[in-house]
Amino acid sequence: MEKINAIQKETNIIDESHKLIHDQDLKKMTEQISEDVNPVDGDLFDQIKQDRNIPSQGEEKSALRRFLDEEEDENEEEEEYAEKSYLYDDPPEDISDFESEDERDEIYRDLKNIVGKMAVKALFLFLLSLVSIYLFVAEFYPVLFAGRTDSIFFDIANLAVSITCMVVSFGIFIQGLSRLLHAKADTDSLLALLAVSVVVVRVVEMIRPDFLPYALNFEPFLAIGLYFNVLAKKNIASNIKRNFKLISIKNDKLTVSVPHSCETNNDLILETGEGGEIMYAHPTKLVSGYIDHSYCDFTWDRKLYRYFFFTLILIVVATVAISQLSGWGAAILFPAASLSLSVPFFSRYYYALSIVNNGRKIRKKGGVLTSADSAKELEDSDLLVVAEEDLLDNDTVLLQGVKAIGELQIDDLITYIATLFNKVGTPLKPLFLKMIDEKTVSLPRIDDIYYHEGMGYSCLIHSKMFLVGNRALMEQFNIEIPSSLLELKLKDSRYPVYVSYHKSAAGIFIASFEQNKHALDAAALAEDECVGIGVVSNDFLLDHTLLRKLYPTVQSDLFRLISTKTGAKCKEFLQRKDKSPDLIASISGLKGLLACLYGSSKLLSALKINTIIRILYPILAIGLMFFIALAGYAPNTALQIMAFQLIWMVPVWLVCTFCK
Repeated sequence: MEKINAIQKETNIIDESHKLIHDQDLKKMTEQISEDVNPVDGDLFDQIKQDRNIPSQGEEKSALRRFLDEEEDENEEEEEYAEKSYLYDDPPEDISDFESEDERDEIYRDLKNIVGKMAVKALFLFLLSLVSIYLFVAEFYPVLFAGRTDSIFFDIANLAVSITCMVVSFGIFIQGLSRLLHAKADTDSLLALLAVSVVVVRVVEMIRPDFLPYALNFEPFLAIGLYFNVLAKKNIASNIKRNFKLISIKNDKLTVSVPHSCETNNDLILETGEGGEIMYAHPTKLVSGYIDHSYCDFTWDRKLYRYFFFTLILIVVATVAISQLSGWGAAILFPAASLSLSVPFFSRYYYALSIVNNGRKIRKKGGVLTSADSAKELEDSDLLVVAEEDLLDNDTVLLQGVKAIGELQIDDLITYIATLFNKVGTPLKPLFLKMIDEKTVSLPRIDDIYYHEGMGYSCLIHSKMFLVGNRALMEQFNIEIPSSLLELKLKDSRYPVYVSYHKSAAGIFIASFEQNKHALDAAALAEDECVGIGVVSNDFLLDHTLLRKLYPTVQSDLFRLISTKTGAKCKEFLQRKDKSPDLIASISGLKGLLACLYGSSKLLSALKINTIIRILYPILAIGLMFFIALAGYAPNTALQIMAFQLIWMVPVWLVCTFCK
């Protein structure tokens, strides 16, 4: 009777396996039919792809192209207007992304050239800043200018500095004024208006020296503001180059995507109780959307367009009020003084500083965060879904020994186990594949593979039942295992795995697991960010008991084992991709991914704190200058402006530097 029951169970399992295989074949046939219905002319597609001379109506520029042209994203109304860059005499060609590994050297060389050109421009503006500061100090110590700071030559020297700044950064001013005409002021707009107001003040002083209350020197604020602006872009471009060097290496990477809500996500939410965004990690070689997802977008400026414009309107209103209360002489100085107070502080340099500092720390952990927009998308993620191989790598799964106990020879036993694991792909797979030579050893045909959740695998090899699993699997199939093997007492994270062939015990092997240092670091970061790690597992040995042994310091509910049914749906997101337009990437596995997630949180915190400070700053600064203008300017007003800026810059610099 027991034999009849065993045969009946075996028959049911085989029937279920046949049904599963039939469903998979039907799915493949449907996909093939779908492809045949919509044939693609490959030659025509390649011709269009290679032809770069075909005109395109409304073709969008790449993010890097806009970055080089001193451009930002188009306004919300998608208005078209002419823009031109004077940043370089010979602008480099567009760089969209690397299509293959063969292109990475060329793109990396282009990125180096871009960084070099920006560095030269930043150096030139730095020298202009030093000259302007020298003239600024000479106004208090005339001996530095041959004792004649009241001469026309002193005014000409300052005017020459302003004009040189405008010539060197003419593209910035054109872009800034263009934005201003569309009521979308930004840092470039403030710089352009500061340049105009400084030149107006200097020309008025040269024509009518008695018209202005005091001869205030604002040229250093213009030069320093331009220097910080260009230095920010240079640092961001340098960060892109360093990220590209890491992201374009030949090694496989683990990338993350956050797909839109789907049935799989709904199943995961019901199963894990998490209701936020769900990330899927999968291996890849290339990250195809890297450049477009790079740090070319000045997110902070883009979000505060209207606030910048409101600041300018406030300056205009205050100027008109001062002209009525204190005369036009004081009113002419007010815009230059207010903008001098605001522009260096509003510099994109602090935005870039946060990105560069966080990017450097993330790279040390083997991760690459592609953009601040990517950080925003990752901000609300609650669950990171990974395959078990990403949690247990080759160095943490060990084979302690293999023993044949039946009629099956040890070589055949190892070959059959390797054949099965090669098909199902568990962390145990490399343990046996490296013990055989696939070039000389012919792997047998394997049919009707079925996973018994929490117990092991059954399949057919040479039309005979082959089982690999734990004691519970053997008991279910009524396989008799010697009592000496059933009573094995193993320490730590060692587990016996039993093998059966043709209804009798065939062998046993001992698998052991060790703590993965990268996974432990990733778990610590995940705990800090309250992000769960969902593990899609086909391994009957991987359970909560094993995870608690390996990671006793980790919260018990941090790792979530995804059920077989839901895990099967997740597999499509976890497959290897040759090209992946994803948000973040890692060459150190799970550790790098969680480092990116942690870095995203710190980057966004720094930007949010700085945004609050910068919103408060101009209102206070413009109000302060308004009362100074009414009370009467003093010879040291420009020095007071500089001191006021330095005081406010300290907390901003601290946040950008240490919030990482």
